Amino acid sequence: MSRGAIAVLSSENLLHNLAQIKAAAPSKPLIAMVKANAFGHGIRSTATRLERHVDNLGVASIEEALALRKIGVKCPITLMEGVFEPDELLIAACQQFHVVFHDTIQLEWLKGLSLPRPLVTWLKVDTGMGRLGFAVGDVPHALRVLKDCPSIKQPIGLMSHMGCADDVNHPLNDIQLHAFAELAKSWEGPKSLANSAAIFAYPQSHYDVIRPGICLYGVSPIKNKNASDFNLKPVMTLQTRLISVRKRPSSSFVGYGGTYQCDEPMNVGVIAIGYGDGYLRSLPPHTPVLVNGKKCHLVGRISMDMAAIDLRSCPDAKVGDPVILWGEGLPIEDIIEGSQIISNELLTSVQSRVTFHWTLS
Repeated sequence: MSRGAIAVLSSENLLHNLAQIKAAAPSKPLIAMVKANAFGHGIRSTATRLERHVDNLGVASIEEALALRKIGVKCPITLMEGVFEPDELLIAACQQFHVVFHDTIQLEWLKGLSLPRPLVTWLKVDTGMGRLGFAVGDVPHALRVLKDCPSIKQPIGLMSHMGCADDVNHPLNDIQLHAFAELAKSWEGPKSLANSAAIFAYPQSHYDVIRPGICLYGVSPIKNKNASDFNLKPVMTLQTRLISVRKRPSSSFVGYGGTYQCDEPMNVGVIAIGYGDGYLRSLPPHTPVLVNGKKCHLVGRISMDMAAIDLRSCPDAKVGDPVILWGEGLPIEDIIEGSQIISNELLTSVQSRVTFHWTLS
């Protein structure tokens, strides 16, 4: 019997979520975000399932983009953080990657550069998030440099990123929407602002191209909302099995540091998953799991390879029984409730020693 830490991934749910996104922004081309190993779902397997259904794939680096080309992905791929050194511009041109320019150093690298074919480019502007992007006042100069460069295909796209779209009451949203709208008025090329949260919360942000990320994977992009509120379904179900069930006496301790003490005689189960698999040690006490479809909870600290659960809600549980950590029947939003962890962090933490299995579409 194998160790049993398994991630079951649903092709059907992935394409279902894509359909919900397209319904929220009808007729809008989209860049599907597969960066960070497709939010922990596997960049290669996810991209091959999405390629025929999307207009473009978004990655963080040229290494991610090249990994997709190596397995035969032919659709356009956008380098969302642009290039990190001059030579990457040549690679991008050869591989027909789309490039985001967000800093003056990247513009400097264009000078005197001869490329085999013009680059499709986006100019990224910081409308208030304070991360990547040209200041609004520097946009005219940056645009002029790109327009004057023979290695750049015209027209040039305009892009920005919303920092608080997941919190519909945050004042920064209106600031960013207004700043982008002012720039968009006279912009000749395509415009893109909407991330996952903005797709559902701010229709005025859709413009010409949308950029879904976490919502593709069946997770709510809006605070205090569940995926089901947007008819999204989990793509990943992380599961394992019980490897021990023991009756623990009252007042006995469980796990490192003795942080949990049994308040009565109780069955405690040990499951074959821990922070070495990406089941984060920082998950709070009382985090829910499903044992034979019944909700139980973590007790004590998560170890590298194991975690302990209170089995009082499932008294008939035995060694070998399946345990779901999140996914079908247990939304990931329930796992992070009351913690400082976000869904993206959990999903991208899943490690390679977890076995991945995709269901057929």
